[in-house]
Amino acid sequence: MSELKYVFSADSHIVEPFDLWTNALGAKHGDLLPQEVSHCNGVQGKYFYTGIEYIQIADLDPTDTADSVAASSGLDPELEAKVMRTNGDPALRLELMDLDGVAAEFITSTWMLFSMRIQDMAVVRDCCSVYNDWVAEYCSHDPKRLLASAMIAMEDVDWAVAELEKAAKRDMRGAVIYCDTKPHMLPYRHRHYDRFWAAAQDLNMPVMLHIVTGQVQDLYTLQTPAERQLIPRLSLELFQEGGLVLANEFIFGGVLDRFPKLQLILGEFEISWLPNYMFRLKQLQGALGQSVGLSKTDRPIDEYFATQVWHGFVDDEYFDRSYDVAGPTRILWGSDFPHPRNTFPNSHAILERVLKNVPDHVKADVAGLNAARLFGVEVPQDLTIAAE
Repeated sequence: MSELKYVFSADSHIVEPFDLWTNALGAKHGDLLPQEVSHCNGVQGKYFYTGIEYIQIADLDPTDTADSVAASSGLDPELEAKVMRTNGDPALRLELMDLDGVAAEFITSTWMLFSMRIQDMAVVRDCCSVYNDWVAEYCSHDPKRLLASAMIAMEDVDWAVAELEKAAKRDMRGAVIYCDTKPHMLPYRHRHYDRFWAAAQDLNMPVMLHIVTGQVQDLYTLQTPAERQLIPRLSLELFQEGGLVLANEFIFGGVLDRFPKLQLILGEFEISWLPNYMFRLKQLQGALGQSVGLSKTDRPIDEYFATQVWHGFVDDEYFDRSYDVAGPTRILWGSDFPHPRNTFPNSHAILERVLKNVPDHVKADVAGLNAARLFGVEVPQDLTIAAE
């Protein structure tokens, strides 16, 4: 175990049962529901149909950890089996968190992340509700260590606000929305969504833009040879989407000005893209933006990042060259457990490696204390000393 006193994963996951939605919703939406299927494009196999795309189930192998060269060099079979059982056993999950030295987790979905891309509005709303009820019950086993996030479909703002309020009453700690709105929807900058931003602000519910939930197709859903030729392009687009939406909709679109206490998390985008991004945003706020008639913002770019924007990272090897651009008190480490390339059971070693060239107080903040502050989790006084 490392010298880090307090480690909090602000972006962990849970893998839902394959039949979660079909069991809960029955025949209501027929074959449109997320579910396990035995073929894709005429090819036999074990696939999960997300409601819009297909994923080979074996692709989400928890043995592929961040320190592994390949999946075969990851977890031993007994530990792998335990990892998979944690998805239905919160007590076992707590045991493995203790093994990994992780005090608490903010838990987001797996299959529901992919299913946010479903185009039928009624289906995605119903699927979100089913997931939210299920994960809230799971995390109720120990809500001080297992913090649930709600999945919120945004087409129907009345429904979205009601679902957010229900989540808050169940002690869920944040909401994951579409990383970007769908083509048939109004953009987030439109005042149509203001009631939701107001509710999130008033309920103290951080809103997360997480990879996979937007308009860029995730790499695991590329099944045909033609689709797989797009992997390099889509990989880069996937990890740029959050920043594009943040700039266009929330900063220059005025959302953060209208709701100055709204907290926005960019989930799993890492941080080494930030230096160039911040440079370009400041250009837009300056002469470049003025020359093309861009609407002015109320505050300097740095202020939005210092007060309203959080950045999630897992194992960014350029961390030490980037962390001070947006501010080390706004960065959240996440293990990505139990997804491929997650950091379990080597989280402390990976954190020490990634953070080796930064001051001790920065290590303490990004490894866990920032997350505790954001989500309102009490940290014992003796564990905060390293950050002082």
